[in-house]
Amino acid sequence: MKNVVKKKKRALRRYWISAFFLFLYALIGWLRLQQTLLYWYYFLELGLWPHPLYFAVSGGIIGAGYNLALIFHFARFKYTAQYIRFLGILLILWIWVDRIWIGIRDTFISLLPITIIITSCTIGLDLLLVRKIEYIKKKSQEHA
Repeated sequence: MKNVVKKKKRALRRYWISAFFLFLYALIGWLRLQQTLLYWYYFLELGLWPHPLYFAVSGGIIGAGYNLALIFHFARFKYTAQYIRFLGILLILWIWVDRIWIGIRDTFISLLPITIIITSCTIGLDLLLVRKIEYIKKKSQEHA
């Protein structure tokens, strides 16, 4: 009996930690969009590469994607685990492509530690926190 209670507590803790990380990723995306729009003309004056539109669009996509993941997570949608993992893989690929090929070499070196941290947090969210079995509704929950 104690084992079952411990497993339920761990599952509940994992559920809320996952929700926190999904919220955090969505917030980062929306803040990227908001800050780009706020400083749009300043970025244009600086002549940044890539264009500020790239930052705005990528922030919006990240924010919308992880917001949808958070909604799926709370609704316990059947395919939430697969969606979050797919989103995580896309995020990791985009971050590394962005840092290596789109960004400037000096910024790649200075942002390498944070890129590694983001990559490991995303892998942790995808593999350790999100479990497919937690999104499968039991017969008793379907009728309730």
